[in-house]
Amino acid sequence: MKIEYKNKNYEKKDIFQVGNVFEHDGAIYLVSRNVTPGECTKYFLVNLKYAALGSKMYESLDELAQARISVWSDSKAEIKLVKAKLIVDYKLDGGAEDEDAK
Repeated sequence: MKIEYKNKNYEKKDIFQVGNVFEHDGAIYLVSRNVTPGECTKYFLVNLKYAALGSKMYESLDELAQARISVWSDSKAEIKLVKAKLIVDYKLDGGAEDEDAK
């Protein structure tokens, strides 16, 4: 994963948009959405540093932003929008991938 820090200052609430990647206190998060057709849409964070899903899902992006900002408000670490290049490398049959194969 390659991370590039943006030079522009963003409002914290604007950072919490689906697909955005941000850094807080050394951890990198992806803002994600799960849609169950005909039922509901939930929003959550994926911690890319530890490959872990957030422990809670939220009804709206505003609810997600308010919850995270209030939890992190005591921290001196900033919430910074970053540009991330993610490479997902997997093999569907569970075998090892041979990068040298042509």
